[in-house]
Amino acid sequence: MRKININKSDEAASIVEKIIEAESNEVILIIPRFSQLADSLNNFHLLKREADAVDKKIYIESVDNRVVELAELSGIEAINPFFVKNKRQFSDIIPKKEKVLKKSAPTDAQKDYEYEFADTPDHKSRIKSFFKPKSAVEEIKELEEKKVLQNSHSSYQQDEEERGPIFKLSHLKLGAGAVLLGLVVYSAIVFLPKADLNIVTKKTEWAYNDSIVTQVSAESNFKTLTIPNQKFTSTKSTSMEFLATGKKQVSDKATGTITIYNSYSSEPQTLVQDTRFLSPEGKIFKLKQRIIVPGAKISEGKILPSSIDAAVIAEKVGEEYNIGPVKLYTIPGFKGSPKYDAFYGESKESMKGGFVGEVAYPTAADLADATKKIKEVLEGGLKNDLDSQIPSDFETLEGASVFSLLKQENNQEVNKAGNFSILAEAEMTIIAFREADLINVLKQRAESEEDDIYEVKSYTLDYGIARMDVSAGRLSFPVDYKALLSYKIDTEKLRSEIMGQTEVELKKIIFSLPGLDTANISLWPFWVKKVPNKLNRINITVD
Repeated sequence: MRKININKSDEAASIVEKIIEAESNEVILIIPRFSQLADSLNNFHLLKREADAVDKKIYIESVDNRVVELAELSGIEAINPFFVKNKRQFSDIIPKKEKVLKKSAPTDAQKDYEYEFADTPDHKSRIKSFFKPKSAVEEIKELEEKKVLQNSHSSYQQDEEERGPIFKLSHLKLGAGAVLLGLVVYSAIVFLPKADLNIVTKKTEWAYNDSIVTQVSAESNFKTLTIPNQKFTSTKSTSMEFLATGKKQVSDKATGTITIYNSYSSEPQTLVQDTRFLSPEGKIFKLKQRIIVPGAKISEGKILPSSIDAAVIAEKVGEEYNIGPVKLYTIPGFKGSPKYDAFYGESKESMKGGFVGEVAYPTAADLADATKKIKEVLEGGLKNDLDSQIPSDFETLEGASVFSLLKQENNQEVNKAGNFSILAEAEMTIIAFREADLINVLKQRAESEEDDIYEVKSYTLDYGIARMDVSAGRLSFPVDYKALLSYKIDTEKLRSEIMGQTEVELKKIIFSLPGLDTANISLWPFWVKKVPNKLNRINITVD
């Protein structure tokens, strides 16, 4: 006799090859739980037919009760060595010569088999093969076995009386063990049973490829496919420096500010443009424009000088006129008159800008590039600011934002590093919507068009480029929505209907469900033949 261990993933065809290649004419197949072989009764019919074709006898040992039942249905001798009491495995009890097997009463698996093949033409002949009457030899053998058991029981009772109290104590221990085992079995029967149903329903497809409209303060409407949106706005300003690439030859005069004093009289004094002011070092600066120096104040017979600030420019170009603060400037035009000493000037800051030579300046291209760059910086900063404000469940699309430059000031004066600067202020507005609102109206639209007997099981959603009207708070965009709809099953109602039903009644209820495609029914543990009476022990999944 040859033993062959079967893997869970072994297919029937590969197992047939192992049977054919086995050197012995008697082969025991050791099949594990959850074997792929148990997916169909036809697999066992194939094993039996091919084994008979090569004149080999096969037996099956498995701890999987389903494997044992399917094997018996196909005419293959099979046992579960773990649950068979006071028996050994086939490899221990099958003699070298052929053994006469006794046909047992029909099992629940055979009854289920009868129900499963009730509509096939040859079901009567199949069922008949499982309920064949016992032969005379089998009946005589059964009577002999019963007689042996009765004799053995009588002998056991006689031996028990002879062995006395010690044996009775041992017997009591065995009884206590039996009670404990009974409690374990009772607990298993009450608390372990469960029913798992995996139902696959009919499917249909639905698609929508068109525009969706969103409006501020609108209500969701699956008929018009309209959903609400929300507008988000932010403002930001920044100043940036840019390198000036232009070069030019310049001859600039130094400029600055002089404070002019009048201690001559209470009468105002007009000074015309280009009025000269002379520094102690002989540097002359001229007024840029005409001014009027206010009259001095007279207090207690004393003259209190008045003053006014005026812009001046150097008489000549060059850096030598970039002089520091000067305490006293005289006005050469008043020389020789009383006003010469009474009108004078003072510079509190240095004169600047005197230069002769080549300097950098921003070209038109520099200004254009700088404007583009500062816009990009502002737009990126505003986008980040708004992203932090917009809730995570909102969707923002390409084309659903608008950026506006509110102000730009270009300072083309180049600093020592050769850079000019730009100050700009901008605003951005984004219109966004909750994707859940969109998915919900599309789901309602799909299910309503299928008379609400189907529900969306899965979907794909792609967006196009949005179009927006900021002032009206309106945003529209195309979508490509594809959904797979599954026939609806009321699992709570179904769970109540099947509770406590037999396996046969369970199958009748399940396979009469409208919209059913396929179903997989599992009662666990293997000895359970009815659906549990507790709802929490019934698991139903719908695919």
